[in-house]
Amino acid sequence: MSFARDMMEMLTSAYDRSDIPRFKRNEMPQTNVGKLFFLLGYGFDIIRENTERVRLWDDIDQAQGKSLDRYGGNYGVYRGEAPDELYRIMIKVKILSMLSAGQMDTIINAAAVLFGVDSQEVRAEEVFPAKIWLYIDLDKLEEDRLRLANTIAELMRRIKAAGVGMRIFLVDYYLGEETLYTGAVASVFPQIKAPAYYAGGKYEGKTGIYAGMPTLLYANVQFGVKEG
Repeated sequence: MSFARDMMEMLTSAYDRSDIPRFKRNEMPQTNVGKLFFLLGYGFDIIRENTERVRLWDDIDQAQGKSLDRYGGNYGVYRGEAPDELYRIMIKVKILSMLSAGQMDTIINAAAVLFGVDSQEVRAEEVFPAKIWLYIDLDKLEEDRLRLANTIAELMRRIKAAGVGMRIFLVDYYLGEETLYTGAVASVFPQIKAPAYYAGGKYEGKTGIYAGMPTLLYANVQFGVKEG
C-alpha cells in the first residue's frame, strides 16, 4: 500500500487524511478517499513489483527459471537437467568463449567471473610447454562456487586456446605453531672435602662436573596446493 500512502500524504488539509496512520500500520482504510486511493495504489504496487522483477531478471545473476532459459536460448545454451546456478555458469562460459581469443588476460578475467572473485585474486603462471596454471585462494570462494568448483574448472577448458593445457589450483593456507625446546648450558661447581682421617700430606679427590649440552630441533614443514 505504499502508493496509496504516498498519495494520501500529498493531499491538502481540505481532505480527510485520517487514513494515513492506518496505511502505515498496513490496516484497511475507512474514509472514502482512503478506499479510492487504496484501490489505485494496489494496482500501482503490482505494476512496480513486476517492473522491478523484470529489471532484476535482466541480470543473468538474478534471472531464474523460464527467464533464465530464454536468456540461455539467445546464446544457444540449453539447460538440460542443470539447476539455475550451474546453468548461469554455462551461459557465461558460452559468452566468454565467443569473446575470448585465448589471451592470458582474457583467461584470468574469465576465471574471476566464473569463480566469483576479483581478477586480482587470480594468479596465473605460464608453464613450459604450452600450459597455464591458475591459482585461487580457497577462502575467497563463496559456498555455491566452491561446490561447483570442479564443474567450473572443466568449463574453463572451453575458453583456452586449442593445444594449451590448463590446471586450476584452489590454494588453502594453514597456520600452526609448536613450542621448540632447546637445552640450556648448565654447570655444577665442584666441592672436594678431605676425609676425617686426613693427617696432612698429599690428597687427591675426584668429583664430576655436568654441563647441559644445547639441543637444536630442525623442523621441516611442507605445504601443498589442492588441485581443482
